[in-house]
This record gives sequence, C-alpha cells and structure tokens, in this order.
Amino acid sequence: MILARKSSTAVVFRRGPSHWVQLIKWNTETDTFEVVQWFHGRIYEHRADLSPDGSLLIYFAQKISPHTLKDQEFTHSWTAISKPPYFTALTLWPKGQSWDGGGLFKNDKTVLLNHEKEVAKSHPNHMPGRLHVILKDCHYGGDEPIFSERLDRDGWLMRQEWKGESRGTPYRFRTIQPEIREKVNGSQSIRLTRSKEIIDYSDEFALVTRKGSMLTSIERAGWVDWDQQGRLVFARDGRIFTGRIEPDGRLAESQLVDLNASKPCPLAPPRWATIW
Repeated sequence: MILARKSSTAVVFRRGPSHWVQLIKWNTETDTFEVVQWFHGRIYEHRADLSPDGSLLIYFAQKISPHTLKDQEFTHSWTAISKPPYFTALTLWPKGQSWDGGGLFKNDKTVLLNHEKEVAKSHPNHMPGRLHVILKDCHYGGDEPIFSERLDRDGWLMRQEWKGESRGTPYRFRTIQPEIREKVNGSQSIRLTRSKEIIDYSDEFALVTRKGSMLTSIERAGWVDWDQQGRLVFARDGRIFTGRIEPDGRLAESQLVDLNASKPCPLAPPRWATIW
C-alpha cells in the first residue's frame, strides 16, 4: 500500500498468481476500491510512489521474455508514470537492468528519477509532459536507499539501525541487528522490523503503546500504516483490513475488501488514462 500525502487516495499492489500484479485504487474516506488493471511481470513496490494529490503513480517494472530481452527500444525493465488505477505509461524511461529504478514525488509537479544518468532519457513517445524531472543521485542499489528515503519522508522514525555482515559477494548480507522504525499516531505507533538475508528483506509489523508497555503483533501483514483518517489499516493474504487494539491487547480487525477472486484479464485503458 502507498498512501497519498494530501488526499484520501491510496494504491495497492496485489501480487498473484505468479508473475502477475494488479493495481487497485482505494478511496480511504469512502472505502471504495477500483480493482482494475493487471501487469504480467514484476513491479518493485519499494521503488514506487504516489504524487501528494494521488493523481500520479511512479513505478519500476520488469518483464522478462524472449521478446523483451531483445527489445532495444523499451528494454525489459523501465520506470513509468501512470494515472492509477492504470499502469499505462504516460512517461516511460527504458532502463535495461534491475538496479535502481523508480522514483519519488517531491511535489505534484516534480519527480525525482532514481536512474543512473546513462539511462535517464525518456522514450520519445512517452515524454514527461508537465512534470519537472530531477535526476536523483543513485549508485547501483536495489530498493535502497530509495525505500528508506520514502519511509523517512512519510514519518517512519528510526529507532534502531540495521547492522549486518557480508556473505562474501556484493549486495549479499546477513542481518546481525534488524532495523526498527516506528510511525506514531497519538498514544500508539506501528513498529516495523526489517531484516535482510542475502538480497531479500523481511518485514514484521506490530502495534505498540507510546510508552512501549503493550506490543501486539500484526501477523502475516504485507504492509501496515495509518491512513489519512488516522485509522490502522493493513494488507494480509489478499485482503485489506482496518484494526484497533482492545484493552486486553487483542487486535480487533474488520475486513474492507477481499481481492482474491480477481483474476488476470486484458483491459484497455480509457482515454483519460493515456494522456496528460
């Protein structure tokens, strides 16, 4: 889930079946969901972002096939900007490999592009239009440091820094001390504990009181956050929930939507999703 900073808009990347991702637009004020377009490939959700008003999405995608591996025009990986709930690219930057990619919105009209300068040229048929594009300083990373920068911006406070040891090859580490972040809302906060084994991150979530006297795990959650109305919201097993902590520490949850019945199918975008 990614929540817009200045509107009641959120997007959800729903993975599954294998190698498919569906984009869902969620109005968190009315709890209405637009369950729309599928993408056959990989979306790197930790390198994605919503514009503050929720009207634009930047994402990094990869699609591996015999055709895309030979494609010199679009290549097999790219960063794009679209109008959710559609993946259809308004702007597209071909990349050709999976390091870095994606970006962050500085404001509704300015985007930071997480590309090396050698691959920072947009496709001639998919130009940035009204957006001001700033090339972000990056050094052949994966989800980092761009994901941590998004967490910092969105109020996830660092409580404990990650420490690891090398497994002998670049970008391969084992966690010795996990990273712990917290996002505060009144007397409660969401605790995010992140660890890394080899090249894979593992995220665990819990809800804690301000003084840390009570900790309630949110099991199997794919993401947890406070929405724009201040509610605890989380994704688990293809469903979206709201939740609250009872006096005995139990998590009381209420399901908002079950996305498991949705299956991949082709869907052409409407005209408004294809033009600036």
